Amino acid sequence: MNVIVLIVVGGLTGWLTGKAVEVEGRITVVKESHVIDAVYGIIGALVGDYLFFWMVIGKGNAFSSYATAILGSITLVGVARLLAARWHRVRS
Repeated sequence: MNVIVLIVVGGLTGWLTGKAVEVEGRITVVKESHVIDAVYGIIGALVGDYLFFWMVIGKGNAFSSYATAILGSITLVGVARLLAARWHRVRS
């Protein structure tokens, strides 16, 4: 899949994931913005596509590439949020 499409899909998915799991007082607890979520989403999409390539030994169809980009993006945003929240609790 084209890298530009991965960046767009990852950024959009990361931003939407950040909006979906947004809680009251998130900025004071996690201190991350939706722009950071979009960056995490882009990195997650690129990593997801790369890992899928090596797990399947080659490229799949377009749907599988989009799906792995979305799943990688959601996973990385979720992990980053979890780690940031735990780090804040430890420091408090």
